[in-house]
Amino acid sequence: MSNPHTKVKQEKQQMSYHEAHQRAAKSVCSVCHNRRPQYERNRKKEFSYAELCAATQGFSLKNYLSEGGFGSVYKGELCGQKIAVKQHTYSNQKGEKEFKSEVDVLSKAMHENVVMLLGSCSERNLRLLVYEYICNASLDQHLSQHSRKLLDWPDRVKVADGVAKGLLYLHENNIIHRDLTANNILLTHDYDALLGDFGLARTVIEDSSYSTECVGNTGYMAPEYAEFGKVSIKTDVYSFGVVLLQLITGMKPIDKRLGERTLVGWARPFIKERNYVNLIDERIINSHDVHQLFWMVRLAEKCLSREPKRRLNMIQVVDALTHIVEGKTPDCILRDYNYSPARSNSI
Repeated sequence: MSNPHTKVKQEKQQMSYHEAHQRAAKSVCSVCHNRRPQYERNRKKEFSYAELCAATQGFSLKNYLSEGGFGSVYKGELCGQKIAVKQHTYSNQKGEKEFKSEVDVLSKAMHENVVMLLGSCSERNLRLLVYEYICNASLDQHLSQHSRKLLDWPDRVKVADGVAKGLLYLHENNIIHRDLTANNILLTHDYDALLGDFGLARTVIEDSSYSTECVGNTGYMAPEYAEFGKVSIKTDVYSFGVVLLQLITGMKPIDKRLGERTLVGWARPFIKERNYVNLIDERIINSHDVHQLFWMVRLAEKCLSREPKRRLNMIQVVDALTHIVEGKTPDCILRDYNYSPARSNSI
């Protein structure tokens, strides 16, 4: 006899394939008209090095996009489709492991807030990954003090919402990103957010945790990961809390303006004292939405608990952000009945 739970899960998965295919087909940037590729269920394609070399004009410097944690990324064009090609660092067994991890995880991932892997290349000692091209750089560049265009408050809320939905999708499919940073969040000109760089991602049993070597950006690491190498979906939730703080403050997790302190260490006293005004990015001090800011800080606080069990899960986070985006009060998981925006003297 077939398992009803398995049947429902399969039906839900089939629906999600169809919905994602429809969304990807319609997804066009309103500014540069970059079109996302259509989703193909069995899209894992093997490209030749010659194809990718031609697509990027010999990995020309003018096509250079960025330097990721696992290699350089170049813009290219293949069969009329804009692509991003990552030259994966392959110097040892660990590099090969990260390459295979990214291929395995992303070849199964399919969501409007997750970067699409189109294929890969494995020739001799060369390891390259081919992604869809995302047209408007990474979140960290938009939050930078040197950014030419200010990321305004509505767009910051929209980015938070997109990242949360992408992370929820991963967790529902038992994938831990393990390297969620502002540098790994890519944006379109419409400020749709997509999660990228899955070199450290792992597939795990639902709601389980495991021990591993501690790698990644220390400013985003949950305490249990940094100290004991303990990883679970709740370590991703903590990293998301750091990203929320970045959107609120405009600062980096380890910022020169904070001296020896991390962003989380600097922010905790203000959050504890409900002194939220000191957290606001001075560039948006006169343009943020008070109601949304209050609940965004409360949400960050719930994600940044030192104890994993006390952190929210991504279902709760997405639900709260849906209310925040709509200008409504999130449900009771964020409420403190002794304190509210109406009683706050600091905002």
